[in-house]
This record gives sequence, C-alpha cells and structure tokens, in this order.
Amino acid sequence: MKNIYFIQINNLLSNSILLPYSVGAIAAYSFQHETIKKDYHLCDFIFMKQNIDELISDMKSPYIVAFSCYMWNIEYNLALAKKIKENWPECTIVFGGPQIPNTTEYLESYDYIDVLIYGEGERPFYLILKQKQNNNDFSQIANISYRNENQIVKTKEEAPYELENFPSPYVMGLFDNIVNDSRYESLKFDAVLETNRGCPYGCAYCYYARSGASFREFPLQRVKEDIEWIAKHKTSYCICADSNFGILERDQEVANFVIEMKKKYGYPDVFETSAAKNKSELTFKINYSLQQYNLNRGVSVSVQSMSPEVLEIIGRKNISIESFVDLLKRYRENNMNAYTEFILGLPGETKESFCKGLFDIIEAGQHYAIAVYRCEFFPNTPLYSKEMREKYKIKTIVSKLCQKHSCIDEDHTFASRSCVIVETSTMSRLDWYESYRVAICLLSFHCMGLLRFFAVYLRKAKNVSYHDFYMNLYEWIKNESKTVRRLLDRTCDTFEGFFKGEGNLYFADERFGNIYWDFDDGMFLCCAAEAEAFYADVSDYLKRYFDDDALYEDLFKYQKERIESPGAKAKTVITEYDWHNYFEHIFDDSVVVPEKKQSILHIAESETQTWDEYARAAVWYGKRNGKMLNKVINE
Repeated sequence: MKNIYFIQINNLLSNSILLPYSVGAIAAYSFQHETIKKDYHLCDFIFMKQNIDELISDMKSPYIVAFSCYMWNIEYNLALAKKIKENWPECTIVFGGPQIPNTTEYLESYDYIDVLIYGEGERPFYLILKQKQNNNDFSQIANISYRNENQIVKTKEEAPYELENFPSPYVMGLFDNIVNDSRYESLKFDAVLETNRGCPYGCAYCYYARSGASFREFPLQRVKEDIEWIAKHKTSYCICADSNFGILERDQEVANFVIEMKKKYGYPDVFETSAAKNKSELTFKINYSLQQYNLNRGVSVSVQSMSPEVLEIIGRKNISIESFVDLLKRYRENNMNAYTEFILGLPGETKESFCKGLFDIIEAGQHYAIAVYRCEFFPNTPLYSKEMREKYKIKTIVSKLCQKHSCIDEDHTFASRSCVIVETSTMSRLDWYESYRVAICLLSFHCMGLLRFFAVYLRKAKNVSYHDFYMNLYEWIKNESKTVRRLLDRTCDTFEGFFKGEGNLYFADERFGNIYWDFDDGMFLCCAAEAEAFYADVSDYLKRYFDDDALYEDLFKYQKERIESPGAKAKTVITEYDWHNYFEHIFDDSVVVPEKKQSILHIAESETQTWDEYARAAVWYGKRNGKMLNKVINE
C-alpha cells in the first residue's frame, strides 16, 4: 500500500480550529473508487501547525503528500514540503489551492514540488493517482503543471465538472477519527459547508471571479447529510462557503434544515453565510428564520465602495442607495443585525471618495457595524493581472500575516505573508494611510459608540453632517489633541514597520489578551481603558458645537456613562434630558431634539471583571450586537 498524506494547515483561534474540508473533499473523491482503495492508504490529515521535525518523524514512508495552500499556510507548507523531499526524494509533492497562481512559477521556484493543481482539485488528484498506477503520464490530465524529466509541462485547461458524483468527506467518515481523538479533546471544531460552487459576479478583487457565471449545485440530499453530521458531532461554528447564500430558492430549504438540526442536536451554534446582495426578499426570509434560533451573527449588506467609477473598474454593481436604506430599515425593525463591508485600496478610489462613501453609509442608517478590509492582492483574481497592475499603477507591500484573534506568542517561524495594495494611480500611499486612520476613528468612535451620541444629536438637532463632524474631529486629533492623538498613534504603531516591509498589520496590547485585534477594535479598547483621559481631551473639540452649556454637560454625562467597563458596579444615573428615549428614536425624523425631562437610568453591573474578559466578550463576540454599551432601563 502506498501512503498518502493530506496537509491543510489552519490557524487555531482561541481553542477553535477548522476541520480540513478542502483536502477532505479531494480525498473523498479519490477514495470512493475501489481501484484507489486497493493500492493507496490514506494515512492522515494534518491540519494543525506543529514542529516540522517532529511531524516528519511521525510520517511513515509517504508516497504522495498533497498540500492545500492559502495565504495563512503557504510558508509553512513550503518548509514542510522541502523537508519531506529531503527525507523521501521519491515522494511526489502536490500543491494546490487558492494561493497557487495559474502559472508554472512554483515549479520553477521550488524544485521539491512535483505537481501543481489549478482550481478544483478533486478530479485532477484522482487522475494523478490513477496515472501513477499505470505509466506516470500526466499529459492528458487537465488543469495541472508537472515535471517531466528536465521539463515543466502545463496541460490544457478544462471547465469544472458537475458535482453529482462528489462524495462528502463528512458522510464518508473521513473526519471521524479527528473529532473522536483524545489528543484534540480540548479543541472546538468548526466546519465548512458547501451547497454549491460558482458566482454570477466577476468582482476583480475576488478569487470567485475565475469560477464563471454558472452555479453548480451539490445534491440537496448530500447537503442535508453534511449538515446532520456537523450538528451530530457538536460542531459549534459552521461556515457556509457559498459565494451568495440566498441567491437560489432552495437555500431556504437548506436554512430550514439547519434549524431542524439545531433543534434536534443543539448544534451548530452559528451558521455563518455570505448573503446574496441582489436577492433581498429571499435573503431576508432566510436570515430572519436563522435569527429566530440565534444561528447567525449578522447579515452582510455590503458595498465595498460607493464610488461609481470604482464599481465600474472592479466589475461590481451595488443595490441602489434607496434599496440599501430600505433593507437596513427592515432588518432593524425585525431586530436583526446587519453589517456593511468596505475595501480600502481598490483601483479608482481616492481618499475623498473612500471617506465620502463611509459617511454616505452612515447617513443611510448604518450606525452600528461597518467593516473596512485592506485590499489584498490575491493570485488568480483579475486584479492580479499584469494589465490591471500596469493600468492602475498598483503598488503593494508584503508583510507578515497575523490573523486577528490568533495568538501573539504562537510560533511565527514560518509566518505567511499578506500582500496589500497601498498605492494606485488615484490614491497615494499617504492618502491610503490617512484614509485608514480616518476609518479607524470612525469605526471606533461611531459604530462602537465612543462618540456616536454626540454625532447623532448634532446631525438631528443642528444638521451637522457626519462627514463634517468626523473629518473636523480627525483634523483636530492631528493638530490639537494630546490624549486622543497619542491613543491613535499607539493603535497604529505597527504601520511604520509595515511601510518598511517589516512587522504586521494588526494591533496587540497585553491588557486585552494574548491575541491580535483589528485596528478599530484596538482604538476602541485603548480609549475605553483610558476613558477619563479620552473624554477630558475630546471635550475640547465637542464643546465648540454647543452654546448651551447645561445641555452639553448633560449629553456628555450620558455619552460617558453608556460606555461599559469591566468590573463596574451597578449604578443609577440621572440626566436632565430624556437622552435614552431620544436615541431610541434615532431613525424617527419627527424627533429632532430631546425632551427636557429628568430621566433615571439604571445601569447593571458589568458581566466582566478584567479588560481581557471584556475585550473578548464585548468586542470579539459582541461587537455586532453592540455589547460595548451598557444596557439601561429608562424611568
């Protein structure tokens, strides 16, 4: 029997880790065939980063080792593959996955790799196994490159296959040994679910753009069997990998079955999806049903950019702003959390258009959950092409990749790299940096609540736009502030190393645990931990909008008291204006100014005792639910 190992290294987040679904799917396709089972032995799935020498010592005469490559594991994979080749020169090393460009460059650069698989790997890998049983002739296997003596051969490209005969690694029992292994009893396993493959859109920054316009669906029975396995094995977090969940009518049936399994087994705790952006009614119905059983952590209503020029360049068409407003309102009225995603660094974007887009979204009613992502330069995306790079003068910086919420002290010997677009023909590197800092301030001050009540009051009562309030605040921070400027600089202190090609682009502070954070989370936590100094400093800016000192002081008290801190005791706060009721009617245009009426706020004792506990409970797990603010009872 010839031994096969599959490698899909995933990062440990807290005590949770993804099951190696990608290589599991490839193994399932091959080992459904008796001829493969006769000659090959599936030895192990290696899914956790470990000492390479120790891993090598545990391997037994590998005949083929197949690697699934992503941005977070490519450096480790290369180091491990090299070591395997040194120990077993005759072993065939196969690399595939989204990180492998559709070229031969990995074969040219790394002489220990034997075969590259492009795109979906199930059928090519199976055919490789078959040909190694016969004559080792890979020339007729589509979508691969390989070494043939002293030459590198790239074969023809073929469209992906239909999915009817693609068995499930879950149902085949390929992961049973993992979830039942006593070595992993302290871990929580997360799972990936596929119900279809493909995407009807061609966004230039996205790997899905190469998959073509048509959807290919897995048989519904297989999907349901996967969901039952996931629930039965007490999998807490299930990520639906579909590009647009809710775009197909049958997605409602899938969601209903997830609910049925949740009721039967108590799992999964979370069913995470990427919502279809142009199927508002069906998407709403699906997410509403999931919400009733606390299965989703929020619904994506994403735009990526609000600039028509940018959207034209990247091949994306957003829903109208009117539809966006209506959709947010509908989710809000049904107590459903919706979040909106932006991407910084897209070609055609300027500092002005990026910032304007953020404020337009707030004006449209998205006050609570905006996520800003850096534009990553991914292989096999249209953006990665030489034509787009040259046309839009795209420049990148490669930095160490440290995923948010991953441990600071984990072994970074083989840390992977993140390739970030920091400059285009329309956005200088300085403008990119300034745009990022504006976004960090906006997300921490407004979405996370540090200054939201001031901004909303000034917008409603004095017609001060969100753009003017926050952009003027940002200029004040740069030119006049002491404390807030210090906290912002502290939050962004890794940028200096990043621009030199060193370090990483995440925030860390031992007060908030041994993990990495997004910058807006870090800014919020720093300001909250130094709340007295933060508010004392920022009051110098806020006062300039008020000529009524008593009203200002009352609002200032309300704003400060609404930010929770760990270890806080229950207390009662009296305000002279009914601020709480006023802000509960933030979307009611008829309520312009607060009622001058004494209000008693009962604030409960904090549920956390340390900043580490608070950071995890309020920011990591509770950010989309507004857990950074105290719950109050208004009398």
